Amino acid sequence: MIRSAREIVVRAVLIGAALAALAAALPREARADASQLCRAGSNLILAPFDAALGVFIAGKDEYYGIREIDDPAIIKAIGIIPGYVLLSGMQLGGSMMREISAFMELPIGMVTLFRDGAQPPLFRSQEDAWALFSDDYGKCPVHFGVSYNTINDG
Repeated sequence: MIRSAREIVVRAVLIGAALAALAAALPREARADASQLCRAGSNLILAPFDAALGVFIAGKDEYYGIREIDDPAIIKAIGIIPGYVLLSGMQLGGSMMREISAFMELPIGMVTLFRDGAQPPLFRSQEDAWALFSDDYGKCPVHFGVSYNTINDG
């Protein structure tokens, strides 16, 4: 029985598709990395706490600045109220940037579940700064009450 060329091509394509589906279904080593997705979720949930605790953190930073910086007493006295307002605004802005970066990292974190490696954080200051609570649970960082005004242990 002689087959037409078209029938042979169709069968070859079907066999190729079946082999490709079989190869895709074979188990292989997992390469998922959930660190970015975990960081995005942590930032998404904990950034509002940074905003709520901002007035306290700004007061702590103001106190630290008055005690540790060697300015004349008159400069310190004049700068207390404007400095507190500035530091409170910076705290609110830092928590907003943390929330925005969480929304930006969320879809990228979903993509990195299916490939090797993770991207570095978009907004690193919350990982390097002093915080009321700071701990890393494996690849999931938990930092809240973050001081965006001081990137140190102060």
